[in-house]
Amino acid sequence: MYHLRAFLLSSALLLGFMTFPSGAALANVKNIVLVHGANVDGSTWRDVYDRLTADGYKVTIAQMPLTSTEDDIAAVQRVVDVQEGPMLLVGHSYGGVVISEVGADPDVRGLVYVAAFQPDVGESGGDLLASAPGEFTPDKLTIFDDGHYLIKEDAFLAIVGNGLSEEDAIFVARSQAASHSAILEYRARSAAWNDKPSWSIIATIDRTIPPDLQRRMSQRAGSTVADVENGHMLPMTSPDEVTEVIRQAAETLK
Repeated sequence: MYHLRAFLLSSALLLGFMTFPSGAALANVKNIVLVHGANVDGSTWRDVYDRLTADGYKVTIAQMPLTSTEDDIAAVQRVVDVQEGPMLLVGHSYGGVVISEVGADPDVRGLVYVAAFQPDVGESGGDLLASAPGEFTPDKLTIFDDGHYLIKEDAFLAIVGNGLSEEDAIFVARSQAASHSAILEYRARSAAWNDKPSWSIIATIDRTIPPDLQRRMSQRAGSTVADVENGHMLPMTSPDEVTEVIRQAAETLK
């Protein structure tokens, strides 16, 4: 189900990556900040959090207001500011937009994108989706007068919740956090992956951010790539595989 697709780092780094002993005790980066996607909250990271903390990492989950990307960046930056020492930033879905900007912080050593946007400067999530049309289209949204939106339940179950159990998909669909449509229009002002190592976990049967788009973004960024055969909600559907990539990233960084 899970395999490492391709390593895009140098052969020397690859050798070190493969022979480095596993376990948080030898990790250079022990602080990990997890960033959720749009229309959900940090609870989607619970299974990954449990696994990483059991390994001895200090894991913090940022909670974003989803009122604007500027507000979300500020919320994650506050979490970054209270960490002690170097850290790894991990973003799921829209969270990739946020970590690409907050990742410029000097204490951030690397970034992990989980079925996520990896925008370059000047790009928006909406632009990226339009460049690779998929099933997640504007007609799947209920947009309110104040600009916030919810994903229609049937669309959430079929598209976003693909891979979740029926029970979990319904729960997440009915506990949505309304997000402001401006977050899909926000144009990135920086892209930390240009200067720092990054990893990308591609959901190969994702119906929200098309897998081909995920792959194109990760290749452009020079990310270390891993494929996971599941839908968009990888932190919930595939916590073992997601945790392993995060662990390997933390062990690689200095």
